[in-house]
Amino acid sequence: MTFDQTSADMASMKRRILILLGIAVSIAAMAWSMRNVRMADLKAGVLGADYSTLPLLLLQLFVFYWLKALRWKWLLRPTKELTTAQLFRPVMIGFAANSVLPAHLGEFVRVYVVNRRHGVPSGTVLSTIVLERILDVIAILLLFGVGLLYAPSMPPEYQQGAVIFAGLASAVVLVASIYLIWTDWFIRTIEKLLSFVPFLPAGLTRKLFDLLRQGAAGLHSMRSIRTVLLALLNSLAQWSLNGLSAVMALRAFQVDVDFSTGLILTGITAFGVMIPAAPGYFGVIQLCFEAAMQAQKLQPPAALVFGASVYSQLAGMVPVVLTGFYFLYKDHLSLSGLQQAAEERND
Repeated sequence: MTFDQTSADMASMKRRILILLGIAVSIAAMAWSMRNVRMADLKAGVLGADYSTLPLLLLQLFVFYWLKALRWKWLLRPTKELTTAQLFRPVMIGFAANSVLPAHLGEFVRVYVVNRRHGVPSGTVLSTIVLERILDVIAILLLFGVGLLYAPSMPPEYQQGAVIFAGLASAVVLVASIYLIWTDWFIRTIEKLLSFVPFLPAGLTRKLFDLLRQGAAGLHSMRSIRTVLLALLNSLAQWSLNGLSAVMALRAFQVDVDFSTGLILTGITAFGVMIPAAPGYFGVIQLCFEAAMQAQKLQPPAALVFGASVYSQLAGMVPVVLTGFYFLYKDHLSLSGLQQAAEERND
């Protein structure tokens, strides 16, 4: 057996282990989230929910992904001038793949599709996706901090924690802003600082700097303050819509919450989906809804919160998968082929 074959086998085994771990996590999370759910209450909640909210949820979903395509157009502009409509297609394909494939392979699917359809170098596409994640983290932290500070039912001890978190979030935003504007100086400074920490694993620091450099490669589009501000405002609009959608889903199930709950839930979910889980994050999302209620000491019926979480999840996932698969069909692509290409790039 050759070295390449051994490496391929190890990578395949690692993927299988992660898939099994993700399935186990999702099953355990779903079971835990249903521990206080009575089936009779859940049935009554599902039958009594206000599904007239669905058209507005779908509209918000479309605007959410259209804003992603618009922001991506700005990030790719120095390399190639593409329209928002052109990029909407790979955005939907990528997020559809994320919903059905493990390990966030949808991001690598987006790289493959844009490279194949528009001839943009894969490294450039990947660098803009890294930059998107950075912008998303900044926006989510800001909105999460706002949600914690202004939640009307937040207990006093939580309010104090919220102030501390808001301060930490502001520090993160400041550091990220320095990275966005003074990228080269930032990377050199981090390299110098980490050189004084001898016990850090070399592999970890290498991955960190690879990530920073990939993000830096995408910063050619972000050299003006105007572009930075537009991209940040776009990101804030995206995740505000996400929070609003969660609020609408909860209210559809007669759970009385305000916009701050949606912002808190957005922040909790952003951290929650970092946990290895099955595609779609079933179980994990339900726990995030429950955690958002607990953070504000809200005590709505567990069955209604659970029902709202499933409603929100399906309303946000099914249209994306159907749209992404439609674009796959139009582009004469197959999901299995995209998965193989994405895994090769990920390796």
